[in-house]
Amino acid sequence: MVAGPPTDLARTPTLGSKEVKLNISLGNVRYKETLADELRDMFQKGLCCDVVFLCEGQSFRAHKAVLGARSAAFRTTFEGEATTAVGATVQEVRLSEVNNPEAVKFMLEFVYEVEPPDWKDYHPASHDITKDILSLSRRFELPGLTARAEHWLSKDITTGDVVERLCICRDFRLEVLKSKILEQLTSNRAALAEVASGSKIMQYPELMQMMLQQAAASIEEDDEEPAPKKAKKGRGKDGR
Repeated sequence: MVAGPPTDLARTPTLGSKEVKLNISLGNVRYKETLADELRDMFQKGLCCDVVFLCEGQSFRAHKAVLGARSAAFRTTFEGEATTAVGATVQEVRLSEVNNPEAVKFMLEFVYEVEPPDWKDYHPASHDITKDILSLSRRFELPGLTARAEHWLSKDITTGDVVERLCICRDFRLEVLKSKILEQLTSNRAALAEVASGSKIMQYPELMQMMLQQAAASIEEDDEEPAPKKAKKGRGKDGR
């Protein structure tokens, strides 16, 4: 008869009666990409896009959800007005009023918050591009894009192009910039004389009128300022 295994080997051994906590650290979480980062990357790579903007033979792909989230005007556009289907899922928007495709690129990069390096120190290559950017920002109700274009227009102004910039301010109702330009002109006699004697201003009599009104208002303000009071001479001990 074969003897069975010893009693102490027949049962599962126990390794202790208390659980021991193990401390493991992987360091700080370094994965910081957000949904906005992912959408921006998809836009730049042209992935999963469902709308395409066409301008002067160039196409720009984007996502309806992103555009619609930034502007109610985009949502209205995608409801079918002034758009046609391309294929099964991509919708087309033709921007016939825009002559510079670069303006469309600026608009979409603004929507997706693709920040160029030192954007505050950058400005479009021409005023025509700026006007197209303003036209797009007005059509699609993007006040932040309007503010950027207004910032670009305020830089490096000279008497050689100030009339053109005033016209842009007038056409797109950039009242703050227009007022500041007129204020600068009317406070600088040399600049005012240069602009008033030029041929460009003669083509825009309403701008000439605004300049004259601003100048007249400045003169009135100067006239209304009280003259400085003369200090009274003190009397001596003898009362004289």
